[in-house]
Amino acid sequence: VVMAKSGAKKQHEANKAQLKLLASVLNYTTVFHVVVRLCVRYKTAKKWNVVFFACTLLACRTSLTSLRSFAAPTYDADGELIDGGGSLRGGLTEYYQDLIYVGAFALTATTYSDWFWMSMLIIPAVGGYLIITKLILPYMSMKKQASEASAQEETKEEKRRRERSQRRQAKRRGF
Repeated sequence: VVMAKSGAKKQHEANKAQLKLLASVLNYTTVFHVVVRLCVRYKTAKKWNVVFFACTLLACRTSLTSLRSFAAPTYDADGELIDGGGSLRGGLTEYYQDLIYVGAFALTATTYSDWFWMSMLIIPAVGGYLIITKLILPYMSMKKQASEASAQEETKEEKRRRERSQRRQAKRRGF
């Protein structure tokens, strides 16, 4: 019988606590938005408010579902914990969590003013920044370095001429 190590149990507990926090944040902000914006201040809720609400909620719920599947533990046939699931710290999971927090902020803040929907623009802005800094610029610098390296490589003929010139200069100096 394979028993889970304490690391797997700690990972499972940490993931469970983090997912519970994220779900609570999202659920409370959703209920708050529905009660305040769609029930109390229903006269100010236009169709586009409902569309933004639905899109934000869809993005946040999709992120939470992805995090749950990533952090899902693995059990053996006897129900013993084998693996605690993937870590929710670092990597792509951090961006999913950030999306949930930004969405929760937008849902809460838009009960005060519709201009807070603009805070959701930070998500594509950060995505664009990461694409540029992590993909495009490194690719361009690799290409530039490769072209500079090929330009600096001298042919056999050029090398022979340079060495011959150096030998002539050395003879003139008296070496």
